[in-house]
Amino acid sequence: MPSPRSRAVYVAVLVAALGAVQGVALVLQFKGGFVPFVHAPTRVPYSWDMFSIKIDRCVVAWDPPLSIEGRRVASWHDRMPDLEFDGVFNNGFYYAAAAQAACAYRTDAPTAATVTCFTGDGSVHAGRIDCP
Repeated sequence: MPSPRSRAVYVAVLVAALGAVQGVALVLQFKGGFVPFVHAPTRVPYSWDMFSIKIDRCVVAWDPPLSIEGRRVASWHDRMPDLEFDGVFNNGFYYAAAAQAACAYRTDAPTAATVTCFTGDGSVHAGRIDCP
């Protein structure tokens, strides 16, 4: 059984090695033009954001509200329990497709879905979908 001292040395060496790899990646990002809060970092191997992707976050609403399983659903958020996050897609087109698919739950009144997206580059796009 390893001694507490050898475990501490192992953890210290492991953390130092991981920190060194991240440090090198960060230096490479700064060399690639990264400026915090101004210019996004370039992708480099082993960087902290190596596996991140830019996603679109969208707000979806229906007017008048849909009727799903006896509940009024006026927005995408109404479909989730209060402690859950909204569903997330990579691209605003998937939100629009989901909004249109949900039109199957519309009442007899003419219904329209509004999709407002905040993209990974900071822009905002809004669109309207008339339910068939």
